[in-house]
Amino acid sequence: MFKTSTTRLCFVLAAVILTVPTSSTATYNPTYTASTDTVIYTNCSQARFSPGSAYETNLKSLLSSLVTSTLLNRYNNLTIPFGSGVNPEPNVTVYGLFQCSVDLDPTSCSSCVTRAFALVGNTCPNSYSVIWQMQSCLIRYDKSSFFGVQDKTVVRKTCGQPMGFVDQDALTRVSDVIGYLGSGDKPDRTGANGEVRGAAQCTGDLSQAQCQDCLTDAIGRLRSDCLMAQGGYVYLSKCYARFGFVGSHGSQTPNSIFGGEKYDTDNDDNNVGRTLVIIIGIITLVILLIVFLAFLGKKLRNLREDKC
Repeated sequence: MFKTSTTRLCFVLAAVILTVPTSSTATYNPTYTASTDTVIYTNCSQARFSPGSAYETNLKSLLSSLVTSTLLNRYNNLTIPFGSGVNPEPNVTVYGLFQCSVDLDPTSCSSCVTRAFALVGNTCPNSYSVIWQMQSCLIRYDKSSFFGVQDKTVVRKTCGQPMGFVDQDALTRVSDVIGYLGSGDKPDRTGANGEVRGAAQCTGDLSQAQCQDCLTDAIGRLRSDCLMAQGGYVYLSKCYARFGFVGSHGSQTPNSIFGGEKYDTDNDDNNVGRTLVIIIGIITLVILLIVFLAFLGKKLRNLREDKC
């Protein structure tokens, strides 16, 4: 009778443990290819203008003019009302810019900027100041001028999964690409070695010296923090540097950094396997403990009966 009860208890306990929800964390690794709709970071001011105000009128004019200029340029900055830069009227004058990555054609650039403005309208309604960084374009506007102002504040930094020392070829390619980015002197830079692609860019309102200063900082952080990773990016307020993988390596290690929210099923399966091993080990230990306690209890009862 006692053995039967113990066996039933073991099965019940095992069933309870197996039905406890477990979680596994999917890991993400950067790839370089991504939709232009991928949002990297956003910043919307808490200060808001009133609907129907002069600022709103000027903002609409600014956005329309910027979108129109995307068909001719990959960068442009404007001040609305035009000619108000000398004596700007507080809370009425709007300063804005857009910028597209070097690999975008005019049609794709226009599409990216238009999409960004649409997202801003839904996410940051009536905000005086907005920074909206997407995978392939940037839009920014404010009631105060930020043109030509250096700002190396880190707004986002992300590194992918570590590669490990065994993949020396990949480590060498990553180091080479980051080196290419650091050795350039242009505001738009790209580098490639095998499946590794890199890009760096600063906003067009900076001077050459300011741009070089900003990119040196961003690329240096990318090298020091993400060199051993399967991709990464560093975005400062006025520039960025990033790298990732394309091709077979990239498709096997998708990531939200460059390729949107994709799921790494291989790593997820590994996590599930490890979780099951842990659960089985716990169940085994619990069953052994119950059997041992039952055996010990039986021995104690026998000793008591012998004394009697």
